[in-house]
Amino acid sequence: MKKQILFLLIVLISFPFTVAKAQQNVWYTTILKDKYFDKSGNPLTGKGVVVGDVDSGIDIFSPFFFFADGGEFDWIDVNNDGEFTPGIDAVDFNKNGKADPDEILNFIKMKNNTYFLKLEKTNFVADLDFLYLDKNHNGIRDFGEKDGFTENDPTYGEQLFIVKDDNHNGKLDKGEKIIALKTSKVRAVREKDGTIRRRGIDLIKTEPDTIRHGTSVSGIVLGGHSGFERMCGIAPDAELVMANINYDYTPRFVRNFPDLVKFLRDEKINILLFEDGEWMWEFMDGSTEEEQISDQMARDGITVIGGGGNLASGNMHMKDNIKGGTPVAYNFSSPAEAEGKKNDGVFVSFLWKAPKNKISFSIVTPEGLTTKELSSGNSFFNLGKFNIYYSRDVSSKGTVMFKFSFSKKDSSAVDGNWKVNVKPEKDVAIDGFLVDVTQSWSGSTHWTDKSKISEDMTVTFPSTSDSILAIGAYVVNFPWLKDEKAGMLCNYSGRGYNIDGKMGIDICAPGHSTFTVGTDDSYVIFSGTSSAAPHVVGTVALLLQYDPTLTHAQIKNILHATATSDSYTSTLPNTNWGWGKLDMEGAIKYLTTK
Repeated sequence: MKKQILFLLIVLISFPFTVAKAQQNVWYTTILKDKYFDKSGNPLTGKGVVVGDVDSGIDIFSPFFFFADGGEFDWIDVNNDGEFTPGIDAVDFNKNGKADPDEILNFIKMKNNTYFLKLEKTNFVADLDFLYLDKNHNGIRDFGEKDGFTENDPTYGEQLFIVKDDNHNGKLDKGEKIIALKTSKVRAVREKDGTIRRRGIDLIKTEPDTIRHGTSVSGIVLGGHSGFERMCGIAPDAELVMANINYDYTPRFVRNFPDLVKFLRDEKINILLFEDGEWMWEFMDGSTEEEQISDQMARDGITVIGGGGNLASGNMHMKDNIKGGTPVAYNFSSPAEAEGKKNDGVFVSFLWKAPKNKISFSIVTPEGLTTKELSSGNSFFNLGKFNIYYSRDVSSKGTVMFKFSFSKKDSSAVDGNWKVNVKPEKDVAIDGFLVDVTQSWSGSTHWTDKSKISEDMTVTFPSTSDSILAIGAYVVNFPWLKDEKAGMLCNYSGRGYNIDGKMGIDICAPGHSTFTVGTDDSYVIFSGTSSAAPHVVGTVALLLQYDPTLTHAQIKNILHATATSDSYTSTLPNTNWGWGKLDMEGAIKYLTTK
């Protein structure tokens, strides 16, 4: 999901004692305690499984996304000091027993952008950093077409290596082997403009992950190399197909979802992951083309998974039951600027069932001017300084949407206090949603009537489809808020019933604070249902390696049956937790012992 939970830095400032406890009892949530094997005796690492991710993109050059299939090599202690000295010691790459000038080793010191973890800042650490063949002796790993490399070059740059750290001391000792990385784990990428890049053809040309979201998601699912990295993905031998999202400035914010889903379907993926959450101008009832395509994919045996969204804490959803003929008013506030961006657009949508129930709306602008009553059709008009658009639409499942957009004639900010007057002909249950051009979970534009603000029905599209496994998030490692404890449901995690009556969440998985790979050779903190969903995807990849015949329905049943409860979940299933907390190893044991 593109929408970042930006209050993290505020929390770190507000609660420095949390950071002070940084290294105590860290749970690397992607690492299994035990080893498991498939029916042929091979380790369960996701081998043979293809994951399709609708996301922001991937850092194609990250060492985490190459297989360790380049062979084992000896290293040479050139200066005979008994330890690895970068820029001096070498790899016997041509296996002639000598340190040739073009075989000098250096290392990538992975940047620590986790805030919490205390990682070694200078020296090489075997389970954190990566070696590379510094052919030109410039002390920097060269890669990509900008440095003269092509699609045919292993790791798309100077050769990368990982250390077979037999004694687990974090160092490269004499007698230990190094393993060359070679082939990209990424089969293909559909770029934002529709260009398709393929491994073996032009994957090296792939556009960067500028939002830095898909890279971290992919790290949780399949990053790294089993038994080598401290923050290895759950299924590191799985492969990836990425469909890059292009976000529009106004809703619908992602307008080419059907194209992205069809692309992944045609790539013969085994798991479809939706890493985006939308709520504005969405029916949220499973009726869209993309939701129906994904439902068919689930019927065809592809496991479909999505993050349930982080909408519950943003004050951007309200719910009310209105008596027929009774006028009510709902207020919201909008800032001039949010997250460093001028707020020149605000959007509202109301949803209800029963298309025959006529509901009229009128808007009171920050200038105090009131529109006429609006109840049908669509139109664009001016009122005072503001441009107003509205439309009434009905989905194929009978959900009614009345939507608005507000902007200024001079394109300036639409800040101020707004009011929406609502009057139904008959009794109605109505849901109202807000967002502005930031597309943020934080609720910069928000409802101000606290009695009407609701956490219920906050699972976001496309995790509102009929078949999808919708994933909530719970707190692990380091809480962000003063009253939070590890194990609790994240306050932002989507919950409740969907508008069509379906329980919104299936299971919950680790949200904040988890750790994964980031862009530009870094480790990062990761959070939200964006973190939770890939934990489930990685687990499913292991299940599918063990039994490739498993259907979407069978996998859903396994995950439901093995989900765990504790003092935080209460009686299960329920609308906060679904069937409970993901138990990765419990799901594997359930399958392998049946």
